[in-house]
Amino acid sequence: MKRIALVVLLVAGCASVPRADVREAMADWMTALNALDEARIVEAFAEDATAFFPVVKAERVDGHAAIAEVFRQYVAGSPKKTNIVPEDLRVQQYGDVAIVTFNVHNPSAMSRRTFVWRRDAHGWRIVHMHASNTPVKQ
Repeated sequence: MKRIALVVLLVAGCASVPRADVREAMADWMTALNALDEARIVEAFAEDATAFFPVVKAERVDGHAAIAEVFRQYVAGSPKKTNIVPEDLRVQQYGDVAIVTFNVHNPSAMSRRTFVWRRDAHGWRIVHMHASNTPVKQ
């Protein structure tokens, strides 16, 4: 009986902790993205998630598996960790749904990001991500 309790405690301790606050969930996801932690990046997406990626694909990407593949390629092609810092982050929460938007400035483009999060029994999950970039005129 003690072994079963120990196994349950170990499994519970290793599982992802559902975030009560969508800001915290967004910050955790950005930390995972900057660390190129593919597993943590992908686990935040719901099974029915959709996404628009700025460069990778012109069409909408549908479903967890397809989004996971885009991030697998992104991580594999990134030689080092990133330092993407959201600017002007705004959260609009409506019960179990929240919209998070922000900008990212870099020398070559102004990037805009929109995330739609849904809270379920597992915590906050991304159900839609929209990423777009506008080149900076020099």
